[in-house]
Amino acid sequence: MAEAAAAEAIPYEQNEEDTVTDAPGAEPVGPASVNKEARTEDGKTHEAVHPHTHIPDGGLEAWLTVVGAWFISAICYGYVNAYGVYQAYYVQTLLPSYSPSAISWIGSLQAYLLFAVGIFTGPLFDRGYFRHLMIGGSILYVGCLFAQAEAKEDQYYQIFLSQGLGQGLAQGIIYLPSFAVMSHHFRKRRAFAMGLAVSGSSTGGILFPIMINNLIVKNGFPWAVRACGFFVLGATVMANLLIRTRYVPHHKSASSPSPLKLLRDIPYVVCIACTFFISLGQFFVFFYIQLFSISRGLNETFSFYTISFINGASVVGRTIPNLIADKIGIFPVFVPTSVVAGAVVFAMFGISTIPAVIIFCLLYGFFSGAYISLMGPMFAAMADHPSEMGARMGLAFALVGVAALVGTPIDGALVGNGPDYVWWKAIVFSSIVMLAGCGFGLVGGILLAKKRGKRWV
Repeated sequence: MAEAAAAEAIPYEQNEEDTVTDAPGAEPVGPASVNKEARTEDGKTHEAVHPHTHIPDGGLEAWLTVVGAWFISAICYGYVNAYGVYQAYYVQTLLPSYSPSAISWIGSLQAYLLFAVGIFTGPLFDRGYFRHLMIGGSILYVGCLFAQAEAKEDQYYQIFLSQGLGQGLAQGIIYLPSFAVMSHHFRKRRAFAMGLAVSGSSTGGILFPIMINNLIVKNGFPWAVRACGFFVLGATVMANLLIRTRYVPHHKSASSPSPLKLLRDIPYVVCIACTFFISLGQFFVFFYIQLFSISRGLNETFSFYTISFINGASVVGRTIPNLIADKIGIFPVFVPTSVVAGAVVFAMFGISTIPAVIIFCLLYGFFSGAYISLMGPMFAAMADHPSEMGARMGLAFALVGVAALVGTPIDGALVGNGPDYVWWKAIVFSSIVMLAGCGFGLVGGILLAKKRGKRWV
């Protein structure tokens, strides 16, 4: 990773061309070769420790990396998005002695660690430990899934350790590196590439609920989870074979920017606040829509597919908005789609029929999908140097993970214990905090555009 001074000196997003560095010690080719010293805001000049590496913005290796990241997204974020199936099954069958709020801590811890572990894996990724993280995290993930399959009835700690803690750690280890590595391959089309990769979470969110629900009915809970384990095993093998890195020379000898330095970047801090509040309310629908549908007296078989409807719409929501963002800027797409996602949650007050649930799921899936897929490119765009993207994304994801940790238990406490659930409190809470986050997003976009000297970023 570049020295702090060099990172401050080189505004990466403003470069029209990238320097080509094909081998350690090679002279850079292009505009960056003219001046090896850069001037920071305090007027001092510092030598740039690492020139930019060539970013191809395409090619076979780049697109195969997107495919590999798609597999990781499917089994990480996609599996977390399917937790609503587990929530309903645990409340009704496996953990009947525990409240919905207590059970939701399992899924919220898993979601928290998916993000929070990035504070460690981001800097490690920047220093070149991508393959170590991927292999180690893959082994841990598969092992914890097979451990979850052996959990016994009303043994809360077994589910908590194997699913909440173990799988959450494993997902966090492999998720951010597989996401950040695309910055090695894409710059101008980065948002679109990341959107394609993140659409894997939608596919996983479609597949896992259907598979788990049907296998629980036909073969029981243990074999439903084992089937997920075999699927994850295959996906991690494919991802490790497909994903390739393009590190700059001598990346391991560079130091990481400190969190305090990053937290002095005002647009970055405001955007962290934005994603914190949106994430605080975002998971409510994913975790509770199946239980909400059942409690409304709708067909239980239909309710099994509600999460899949959301994730099906997210496939489109995580690709088309990103394609537009590459053309007009991230924030002009990120903020409006997030506003609609927060507002749509209020529509749950009027849901009482199957067509209404389907329409709600499709709308929420599309617009919340845009938020999820644009969050990573948004933080990547704030990097002053490409080699600090892992650290920036890791710190942001860790703080956002706190929202994922506490959000659904708050929702569970507001909903209360069945059979008569109090839904209106959780609906109002989730919608308001998401809309509040959108306000921070608007301010953060304005501040970043001012910093970059552009109309929009």
